[in-house]
Amino acid sequence: MVITFENLVKARFIRRINRFIAEVELDSQLIQVHVPSTGRLDTVLKEGSPCYLKPSPNPARKTPYSIFIVETPESAVCIDALVANRFTDLLLQEGVVPDIGSGEIRKEVKAGGSRFDFAVQDEERTHLIEVKSVNMVMDGTACFPDAPTDRGTRHVQELMEWQKKGDIQTHVIFVVQRSDAKKFAPCSLRDPAFAKAVQLAWKAGTKVHACLTEVTPEQISFEKWIPVEFEMKNVS
Repeated sequence: MVITFENLVKARFIRRINRFIAEVELDSQLIQVHVPSTGRLDTVLKEGSPCYLKPSPNPARKTPYSIFIVETPESAVCIDALVANRFTDLLLQEGVVPDIGSGEIRKEVKAGGSRFDFAVQDEERTHLIEVKSVNMVMDGTACFPDAPTDRGTRHVQELMEWQKKGDIQTHVIFVVQRSDAKKFAPCSLRDPAFAKAVQLAWKAGTKVHACLTEVTPEQISFEKWIPVEFEMKNVS
């Protein structure tokens, strides 16, 4: 499973100005670019790091580029959260997500008071799926989130409630958009409420998956499913 990238432009990261805007050096000039993630990205966005920019399709936008990939000493990292959903769509189409069979795939599915990323109707039952984009790795452990997410916690709690009803199988898929992780754990250091919600949902029967990818300036590709732990261990 591969998503290819086109027309990326190499630059050098300088600093993050605010939640949505960063400064990079491109062709010896400093320009402002869009940051396509609401996370802190503090373990990825380091001054001087090589990065790759994605041109905006809207010529009228104030920032002509978005940061798309950042090169760290350990791995190239895709920080665009939308890629995780595109990649999960491929995984579902290929029928390779554990415990989910091939079937009709629906996107942006409203269930109760929330909208979830996917629903799949296979031969067995309906599967309700939420996807999270992971860019932080600490001591070999991929972690999410890197900043508190009330919305993410609420989604996991609602998945747990659907799971308890018994007629729907729920899933959380963490797409690790880098290749240097050996395992995944919800990040109790950054958001204990989210980590607790994931643990409780898992105990209630929600399936929790972590997908490792390899990122290059040309593509993102599937590597393997990695183990999930529900308590962070040996992480500084």
